[in-house]
Amino acid sequence: MLRNKSQETIQKIKYHAKNLGIFANLETIGSYDDFSQLVVLDYLDEKTFSQLLSNFQSHAIQDSYESLTRFCSTSVHELTHWLDHTSTLWGQRQLVLIYNAINAWTNQKEEEFYRIAIANSERQRARLAIYYTEKYKVNQQEAATIPWQYQYGSGLEFGIDGRVKTDRPFVFTIFSTPNNQHIIRVPFSMFALTESNATYAELNIKIQALALLDNDSRLVEKSRLEQEIVQKLYNPELVIYSVATHCLANSIGINEIFQSYKFSSALATLCLNLPEDLFYSLTVPQEFNILEERVQALQELADPGFAFFTIAKQAPKFQNGVSVDQWLQEALKNSGLPNLEKINSLVLAKMKQLENEILEGIYTEQLRSLLSIGRENFVKRGTWGQNLLSIENLYQTSMILPPILLGDGSTAPVVNKTTFTSSQAMEQWIEQIISIEASIEQFICACRL
Repeated sequence: MLRNKSQETIQKIKYHAKNLGIFANLETIGSYDDFSQLVVLDYLDEKTFSQLLSNFQSHAIQDSYESLTRFCSTSVHELTHWLDHTSTLWGQRQLVLIYNAINAWTNQKEEEFYRIAIANSERQRARLAIYYTEKYKVNQQEAATIPWQYQYGSGLEFGIDGRVKTDRPFVFTIFSTPNNQHIIRVPFSMFALTESNATYAELNIKIQALALLDNDSRLVEKSRLEQEIVQKLYNPELVIYSVATHCLANSIGINEIFQSYKFSSALATLCLNLPEDLFYSLTVPQEFNILEERVQALQELADPGFAFFTIAKQAPKFQNGVSVDQWLQEALKNSGLPNLEKINSLVLAKMKQLENEILEGIYTEQLRSLLSIGRENFVKRGTWGQNLLSIENLYQTSMILPPILLGDGSTAPVVNKTTFTSSQAMEQWIEQIISIEASIEQFICACRL
């Protein structure tokens, strides 16, 4: 039984999620592991979860505001990662690569092992911000002075042979103090886009929760929350995850932080869904002309971070009262891309085509089921993620969501229809995937030039 070795198992999952995964895992109380597709909230056990759920369903919310807000916001943060992984075009490609690697290993056909290296390479590119971030020596008091200044550029990745790869460029931002002292250089990685989505979903929950308080408590909590958001946004240690939000706010002139996250999340989700063919249609801003061949390489890579940066630079300026949908339509037009309705149709067609890239094996049906669920959720969620998980719909959403793994090894279904048929099926998957991932890690370490 999983409960008998829950701590060891959960620590392995969290280690893999933090050190190997394609999603940022900043939280100490929750995580999402892309290899196993598991959402973990290990600060809760079955008893405390049941009590939280009881309070929520009985509307005893004000008495347990802090614990309920913590649970709902953390759950939605991690579940948004899962949704980005399973119900965006970029995420579904990653799923196919991961399951092809898993099936290649479990089939034990050596001629298919190259799929393991491909999946690993893609996961590492998603994490490129970890190595390619450069911190500068700067007075901490100076670094705390806002607003920051921005400077953009591009760099090149290193290959496994230690040589610079001219076909693997990336875009970065240099943040500086108002006195032009460099603070940090941060690449536009997948961390930036997916964390923009998850953070906005989390903030949305926290803002919704304020309405549950009495007037005096609401004012105090609102002030505290606003201060917390600003501190995180301008924390050099965390800017690796907020660079997309900074970029968009600076490009289109948004001064209100919540709106910055709202619009950057919409653009990030759209870019995660952008079909590869459309990258060649992107109109490149004049300031990108100095990148020359790197622009072509970024288009060939179908890099969502590059798409975000390019569209943000050509998007219309922010105006109070403008809807996200209206703003996105104009941003797409300015960037040489089709409208949202056309993109939506293209995404669904491309998602179906991914079925042709699946390697057959014992986990093929599990992958096909996930891809099917992802397509259903994509239709409900929308091309730019307009249908968010919220306090009101967390337990009533029509989207299919995974159960959450708790700290004592028990599972907590968030909705009636989940990705596993039973807790036993989930436990079996956890035991199998931990063993498979350990073996695949050993294989990757054994690969040489």
